Amino acid sequence: MYALAVPDEPPAVPADLQAAIEGAADSVKGDPDSSRKLEFLIDALIMRGQLPERFKTVIARIQADRSPRVHLAVHDNKYEIESRDIDCAARIPLCGARCCGFKVALSEQDVREGKVPFVIDRPYELPRDPETKLCTCMNAEGACTIYEVRPGTCRTYDCTEDRRVWIDFENRIPAPMPER
Repeated sequence: MYALAVPDEPPAVPADLQAAIEGAADSVKGDPDSSRKLEFLIDALIMRGQLPERFKTVIARIQADRSPRVHLAVHDNKYEIESRDIDCAARIPLCGARCCGFKVALSEQDVREGKVPFVIDRPYELPRDPETKLCTCMNAEGACTIYEVRPGTCRTYDCTEDRRVWIDFENRIPAPMPER
């Protein structure tokens, strides 16, 4: 049986390596597989005595970024929310339904009703298509298939002043399309 040689004191970590580890930890946000691999690598280096214990704070940050967060919309009754009347169907060819690519927090009412889909591993979030990144409740023409029961977040959203969507709403000039 072989024993691992562990130094009494880990060597000093050069500033460029420390910056690279910190940068790698920041870059794996939102990628569970990569964050787990980086977490394992840092932990293994700590156990081998090649990194000081203080790098456990990096592991803690990676784990915190990976843990699911609940973003709960708070609406007493979504059916009582006033919505601005926007002819979305006429504007979707221009704007590309950008608002349907935004994260949409659901309310307790949405989940209780059971009429709005949600993502199991991202509680209280409206699901989006993995390829298009648009809401899965859109049909092929871009219309909302759950319009009558849509979340309160969708009901309160007003794209008219949102610079991610429009340069000039009135003159129908959309903002440049984001990368998807």
